[in-house]
Amino acid sequence: MQRFCLLALLSAAIAPCAVIRGNIVENRTGKPLMRVTVTLLPVAPTPGNPQTAHTDRFGGFEFAALAPGAYVVKASQPGFLPMEYGQKLWNSAGQPVVVASDTAPFLNLRMLRYSGIVGTIRDENEIGMWGHEVVAYRNTQPPQIVSRATSDDRGVYRIPGLEPGDYVVRTTGAEDEQVSYVPTFSKETREIANARIVQVYADEDATGMDIHPAAGKLFAITGATDPQVQPELCEEMVITLASEMGRQTVQGTCAFQFRGLPPGPYELFAEAKAIGKGGYSPVSLSRDTAISIVVRDIPLTYFQVNPNSGVPQIMARRKDLAGVGVPALLQLVNNRALLAPGRWEVMLLPPSGNYVSGFYGPNFARQTNRPDGWNEFQANGSSVRFSLSGGPGEMHGIVKSFGEPAVGAPVYLEAWDPDNRKRVTELRVVRTDLHGVYRFSALAPGTYRALATFEYQMPESATMELAGAQSVRIEARSDQQVDLDLYGIR
Repeated sequence: MQRFCLLALLSAAIAPCAVIRGNIVENRTGKPLMRVTVTLLPVAPTPGNPQTAHTDRFGGFEFAALAPGAYVVKASQPGFLPMEYGQKLWNSAGQPVVVASDTAPFLNLRMLRYSGIVGTIRDENEIGMWGHEVVAYRNTQPPQIVSRATSDDRGVYRIPGLEPGDYVVRTTGAEDEQVSYVPTFSKETREIANARIVQVYADEDATGMDIHPAAGKLFAITGATDPQVQPELCEEMVITLASEMGRQTVQGTCAFQFRGLPPGPYELFAEAKAIGKGGYSPVSLSRDTAISIVVRDIPLTYFQVNPNSGVPQIMARRKDLAGVGVPALLQLVNNRALLAPGRWEVMLLPPSGNYVSGFYGPNFARQTNRPDGWNEFQANGSSVRFSLSGGPGEMHGIVKSFGEPAVGAPVYLEAWDPDNRKRVTELRVVRTDLHGVYRFSALAPGTYRALATFEYQMPESATMELAGAQSVRIEARSDQQVDLDLYGIR
């Protein structure tokens, strides 16, 4: 961008460059926030690369020598919700800042803190209980662990770092010499279906989430890998216990002990990638249980891509009772990878000019999901095959608001399975350019839903439905024009 201005100065009678200045304060107190990371993103075809600055002790920031155009301004700071200038709500998309030559708009941003949940853990006599761990779960199926805390000497706890949304809270199991307490939800129930749901708002703590842990029998799962691995190799072992309420992990040992567990189904995984060994065992827990996890050499899973396009890029994530794990790019050697026993989901990232047209799991049994999305299979040294086809589709159009092009508007595209009514892959998003034009490329044939809006950031499928996202059918080798009206909540 400085190069732009230098060229401008070398040219005759060209107006000076633009400047964007601003100030960032804490929302509740209005006090300036220093060391906030501020990012400036040009909206195409505005020239220049993203820039980063940090606020000074007065909360001020400045981006100088800017080319005329539109920019998205983002701010982030530990302990605060990330924000974009012009947001209506904490999870809305920001409005771009449009600047002409010789202009210097001044932006004011008020940052919201993350929220928390506060309550007290009390015994049967209403006395605060010290040292009880409390976990906050996002109210989803299965529930997702977000954060945890421990009660203080008065039994008071605060779970920090929460985005606004719906949560349930639960104590973990606890034992002492006289009594044991089973995991209990607020309000005093062991079943998540009967748990109290708390709605958390931005920049506020939800209070009164008190819990009276119920006395009851807790169990333990203990054991070791079998056969015993050499002690020096046990340092590579990771033991994971999964249930519908989350995962627990111990590392660097072949022996394990998980205590304070309520009855129910569990899954045990042992994995040592460095030595290529792993094992799996399901557990139906109704008493103290000792288990030997049989660890064997992990058989290599073979990935075949037709036609062959070099080393394939394949994402994989484990799937268990706790849901899906964090996706990671597979490290392939001769198109083979170590996938420990259990359920996995994989997705091929197609090379340029292609799309995924087929997926075949173990024994080449065709899956029912769209092949370009996440597909599940049981890893046991099986073969997985993808088919590629050339000529993916494209989609473009103009987004208008009250008949005028919408500059810098986010456009969300959801690959949609209308039969199973679910999202197939991660949501894609682009912003319109200075003329309100957007484009998506490399689309596999199928059904999609498109929504242009500043109201949300990365909306869920249910939100797309409520906002009236436009359904689109994309065909191979097509470039379909789909003009959209900017959605707004009036």
